Amino acid sequence: MKKNLILFIIIISTSTALFAHEWDNYPVPANAGTGKVWELQENQSDDFNYIYQPVSGPATIGDKWTNYYHNSWTGPTPTIWRYNHVYTADGQLKIKTSRPTGSTSTYTGCITSKQRVIYPVYVESYVKLANSVMASDVWMLSPDETQEIDICEAYGGDRVGNEWFAQRLHLSHHVFIRSPFTDWQPTDGGSWYVNGTTWRNDFHRIGVYWIDPWNLEYYVDGVKVRTRSGVNEIDPLNYLGGTGLNKELDIIINMEDQTWRANQGLTPTLAELTNEDNNTFKVEWIRIYKPIINNTAVKMVNDITIQLYPNPSKDFVQVKSDKIIKQVVFCQLNGAVVKSEMVNNSTKNISVKEMNSGLYLLKIESEDGNWTIKKLVK
Repeated sequence: MKKNLILFIIIISTSTALFAHEWDNYPVPANAGTGKVWELQENQSDDFNYIYQPVSGPATIGDKWTNYYHNSWTGPTPTIWRYNHVYTADGQLKIKTSRPTGSTSTYTGCITSKQRVIYPVYVESYVKLANSVMASDVWMLSPDETQEIDICEAYGGDRVGNEWFAQRLHLSHHVFIRSPFTDWQPTDGGSWYVNGTTWRNDFHRIGVYWIDPWNLEYYVDGVKVRTRSGVNEIDPLNYLGGTGLNKELDIIINMEDQTWRANQGLTPTLAELTNEDNNTFKVEWIRIYKPIINNTAVKMVNDITIQLYPNPSKDFVQVKSDKIIKQVVFCQLNGAVVKSEMVNNSTKNISVKEMNSGLYLLKIESEDGNWTIKKLVK
């Protein structure tokens, strides 16, 4: 006898079980759109809950990052990015700063995602700015460096003269012509977000929803604080030839001793650099979501027999049914889709290696279009 699984909705909305990721108790603040839900990009999101020790040469961090910029550039003068100024500790990515004896250069770190993102996509990081006049940055840049979206660019230092910047987050984007070099970015007051917070004092969530080539939404601690829409707000001088922000982008996390500030004396002093913690940019996590069609918002029934083995699972789970299975959708308890797998068979072994430990709900669609819910422990 078919029975609607109304209880499933109640479980999702009231469950207090452990979440699979650190960020799961923060709903994605952006609207995925009518008939759509947010799907976590597991292969790009990172909670940095692993050990990565600094090394003196090129390396991969957690299978998702490289420990340098996306090309051989060493950074804006007087910055010099160094491989060994990036590491993980305390469940965080940490980018530190130093200066060699007798040098005027500032050593710091930079990492670049191994996979690029493309709209529509929501990218959000949970960060604690360095207590430094240097920039703490999370941003995205096209391989040809003509299109840039800045998620977080901020100068958190408590030095006298930096007060205005310490109370603001720069939420911006750039369009470039590389030769001859030409750069346009918004200069309106809203590009320097201020709400009375001194940003270095705590961790904050800062994200951008890159909706399409002509629309950006910026979010701070779950609140939409800025939008940019249309030609006049994205590329008014037509540097991109009418395409808008349409290219795949690398995600970059770094610190910078930026030239325009260093020339004004806003560069770290040797005395300031003796406090390593003050001059370290900390990233608790970064998450990436894409909106997908909510093809699971259908009537749930339990008229087929489904077996999951092993359960709990470590590397894979076998889904077996007495009917042909069309697809299996893995969901967190808050309803967010983690992954989906087309099956078109009565039995399927599905890898769960990349998924974090926790409790998941599997929505299983049979060939007749009906759905069944099963719990899986990873």
